Amino acid sequence: MLIQLAQFMSEQEVPSEDEQIEDIAPSNSEPEEIPETDSVETLNSLQESLKKSRWNVFMFLGLAFLMFAFALFPMPMDADFEYGTAEKDLGFVWGPSLGGEDFMDVPYEVSVQVNQLPSNTGNITLQVFVLKIDDCTNPELASEAESKAQSGGDHDYQYQYVTSPVEGKTYTFDFDLDMGQYCLNAKAVGQGGTIVDPSRTDLVVTGKLWPNQVIAGVPGLVFLGLSTFAFVGAQKIGKKVKTILEDEKVTEEQLVLEEARRQKIVAGPGGPPKPVSGPGGPPPAVAGPTGAPPSQTTSGPANVADSPTESVRSGPPPTTSTVVEPQVTESPPQQDDGSTFEDAGNGYFYRKMADGTYEQQIYIKDASGQYVIYQA
Repeated sequence: MLIQLAQFMSEQEVPSEDEQIEDIAPSNSEPEEIPETDSVETLNSLQESLKKSRWNVFMFLGLAFLMFAFALFPMPMDADFEYGTAEKDLGFVWGPSLGGEDFMDVPYEVSVQVNQLPSNTGNITLQVFVLKIDDCTNPELASEAESKAQSGGDHDYQYQYVTSPVEGKTYTFDFDLDMGQYCLNAKAVGQGGTIVDPSRTDLVVTGKLWPNQVIAGVPGLVFLGLSTFAFVGAQKIGKKVKTILEDEKVTEEQLVLEEARRQKIVAGPGGPPKPVSGPGGPPPAVAGPTGAPPSQTTSGPANVADSPTESVRSGPPPTTSTVVEPQVTESPPQQDDGSTFEDAGNGYFYRKMADGTYEQQIYIKDASGQYVIYQA
């Protein structure tokens, strides 16, 4: 009993090889069908991607141009020249630069135009200070900062000078500033560092500051790189679209029709189908024939009668039978022996025997209406 139960369980659990093959065959025999609209949908998606890539190119180029405009546009400023000194509070200079001199410093350009200098004073020096101090109106703090600048070694206190300046000439001084509060001080001094006669000195001091050069320049470079990558991607997508159009020869009309069909499918049916009118009744009756088909008289063989008569008909017998228009004629009178005479036309008759054969004689009617053998 246990052996039979084990055999039954093994037969139920382990399928045979034929069953396994039958299970695998249907899965392999039905290949996956590719919808016909896949190519068109792929083309539409590629065209949408191409459009987005082109817009990305223009967008990133616009942002890069905007960033470069901010980075390269300077902030102009003028310093008022009073009492022999041109002073200007630059305010807070922003930028990502760290302490000390580095490539992220904010450029600052100072131009000094010398219009007039005292003629009786020799060894004049044109001095320009850019000092990192909080209060530009404090003379003690400014004097201490100028001393540090002249001694050098500190990037927060910068100093440049020109000896023996010439009237009518403009001198340019370039500085690189860290982030912070700065003051500008430009003056002409003589021997011992004293300011020359202010009434006989005229200096015009202007400056240009580029605080956004690093802040906007770096994002501008990033956007320029992104626009380059977007342009390369748009070129690749454009080549794919061109290849699909050349391979499948999809015309613009087909694309428009496919798009209209897709929109119609998305919109769904507008209502139930319209009823179609069927036939109003049975087909008309066709009139058939009203009677039996007309019978044609056939010409029999040319026969000669048994006995000649007095009636003689001139002319030879007809060699050919004449086709008579179909008409219904009366049957010829039947003789005593069952034979009948059939009209052959032109006054000639054939004698048809009772068995359906024809006598090989030609008959005519005499004056009394009797059929006699025709004699030439």
